[in-house]
Amino acid sequence: MNWLFWALLAMVFWGLSPIFAKLGLVKSDPFTALLIRTIGVFAALLLWGLATARLGSLKEVEPRTWALLLGEGLAASVVGHFAYFRALQAGKVSSVVPITASYPLIALVLAIALLGDKLSPGRGFGAVLIVTGIYLIQRF
Repeated sequence: MNWLFWALLAMVFWGLSPIFAKLGLVKSDPFTALLIRTIGVFAALLLWGLATARLGSLKEVEPRTWALLLGEGLAASVVGHFAYFRALQAGKVSSVVPITASYPLIALVLAIALLGDKLSPGRGFGAVLIVTGIYLIQRF
């Protein structure tokens, strides 16, 4: 299976998940919702790791890699998802999701500033489109 299949599959499930989250947040607070989500994800990954005998690979990961991936998990799954759930609880899915899905703009700026990536005309134009899209979503 090629990259397009996986990208489309991710798109479908990422498009479906805010509906579950919005409905789940009707009778739950964001912390509890995030905890339930995380327990479910942990259980699924643990079972996957056991079924495919991949848990042993954890001991081969270098400490720096552990630190970086734990940092990513805390930033995205704890802080980011908590803020996302709060936004979903208070706002419309059709407004919240496009704005939170604009995170590539932040990644672009940080990649240029911290990783030495270059800003091409296409990437610059894409960034302008993201900012314009956020404005339009909030305005209308």
